[in-house]
This record gives sequence, structure tokens and C-alpha cells, in this order.
Amino acid sequence: MMPRYVTGPLSLCLMLLLTGCALCQTQTVPVLVTPMVPPSLTSPLPAPAGTVETNRGLLNLLADYEALRLRANQDRAAVVEILGHDAGDEE
Repeated sequence: MMPRYVTGPLSLCLMLLLTGCALCQTQTVPVLVTPMVPPSLTSPLPAPAGTVETNRGLLNLLADYEALRLRANQDRAAVVEILGHDAGDEE
């Protein structure tokens, strides 16, 4: 049998340990996730090649630049969609 002067502090320590565990709460920590944007959407587009010797050549070069501009705008829209879609998942 344990002496009376040991059981008092021992039971007090055990009670403090149990209350310390009872007050622990799990906390959620936000994690920053960077969305993956394909390199094909961010790589530079080459300038259209062509010689301007006639008006037809100039019109063809302008049409090529317009097609390049439209593709660049589509790439930008795709990047915005990727970033907006991933940002919307977190909310």
C-alpha cells in the first residue's frame, strides 16, 4: 500500500494530464495549392513568317497575325479558366 502523502500528488498529476488531453483541439491549416497551367498556354508564340512584296502578301501576313492574336486570346482565356476553376474549389 502506498503512503498517503504520495497518492495525493500522484492523483493530482494524473488529473492534470487527463484535462490537458481533453482540451486539445484539432486545427485545420490552410494549404496553398498552385494550379498547374500547361506550358503550351504560357510559351511565347512565334511571329508569322512571310515576305511582303505584294498587296496579297501583306493581306496574308495580316491574316496570319490576326490568327495569332486570336490564339493568344484563347490561351489567355484558358489560363483564366484554369485559375478561376481552382480558386472556386477552395471556397
